[in-house]
Amino acid sequence: MSLRSALARALPSAFAIAFGLSHLGMSCGQSALGILPGVVNDPANLSLRKAILSYATNQVCAEMLRRSIPLKLRDDDPATGRFYATNCYTQEMSTQNLFIQFGGYGYAWTNLTKRLGFDASTAVEYEHDFQMDGSTMYVYFKQRTTTAAQLTARFVEQQQPAVGAVAIPVGMSNDTFVNTFGPQILKNEVARGFTVIRDPDGTVQFGLGMIPKGQKPPVPYKISPSGREIVANDRSEIHQNQRDYVGPIEIKEDDQALYLTGAVDGAPGADVLVVPKQLGDTWLEQYTRNAALTPPPAPPALDEQIFAGVIWRKTIALPKGYYYLVLDNSASAGRTAPPNVPGDDRAALVSFAIELGDAP
Repeated sequence: MSLRSALARALPSAFAIAFGLSHLGMSCGQSALGILPGVVNDPANLSLRKAILSYATNQVCAEMLRRSIPLKLRDDDPATGRFYATNCYTQEMSTQNLFIQFGGYGYAWTNLTKRLGFDASTAVEYEHDFQMDGSTMYVYFKQRTTTAAQLTARFVEQQQPAVGAVAIPVGMSNDTFVNTFGPQILKNEVARGFTVIRDPDGTVQFGLGMIPKGQKPPVPYKISPSGREIVANDRSEIHQNQRDYVGPIEIKEDDQALYLTGAVDGAPGADVLVVPKQLGDTWLEQYTRNAALTPPPAPPALDEQIFAGVIWRKTIALPKGYYYLVLDNSASAGRTAPPNVPGDDRAALVSFAIELGDAP
């Protein structure tokens, strides 16, 4: 992932996921809309579609603040970073456009900077509409105006640009580049708009730009219908001495469990840890501010290895609450001890699925 791409994708995808998740209670209504897609999709019925969407806007911030957003170079690429919203405000305007202002923090890995911790925020007015492809809803957001965009570095692991890098002006450090050009890069990317794709079973996918009806980003696993909620079905590229903090994941009742599936390519193995949110927040904060990695602040609820070439599966019952699933490619946490050889960055490509259901 380039430095420009990491900065640019920090926020637009966050709102896309949050808006899609705010519709999770409307499966029956969505199926009904799919019965007459021609009527719903008729350009003359824009006001009808706006009315259908408007009720969900008050749920956007609640969903955005509950979970993290994977950062990717392209929609079909693995995640190389993650964004965590900490504040959010939405308003439906008199034009029926949607105004959203939100911010938070996160991390990203690029070949120029290695790990980059950042704070980011934006305020955008979107024109929004949707189309039906059978019972699948495609929600489109086109940027009208961006009134604010800020992105500043918390820390940059590799301060000086890599030899031969052309993306950074001569004599400028990576840290200075982020703080100088980050806001404009973010503003330009927000202008592309985004698409939320919501299947009738509640599964949500998203992509930057306008995705044509019938097309979808790929996922690593085909999950058979089981009645369990699909929390995540994604891939993360975890470089040497790096991690990915997936979540927070909500366990809604004491009699529920996480059903986990994973596989590793590109490295001998990786660690999978589950930690409560209270501990994970402290651990994550350190990860976004310091190059040095620290072990988990307390024994994790789960600490297992995934080995290359083997499909790993695990069911873990947990008390009601919020948790992080941490994917680790370092010797400072978990059971694996990958070699720390300068210049030999064996990134672990971890494909994982998280389902939430009744405990066995």
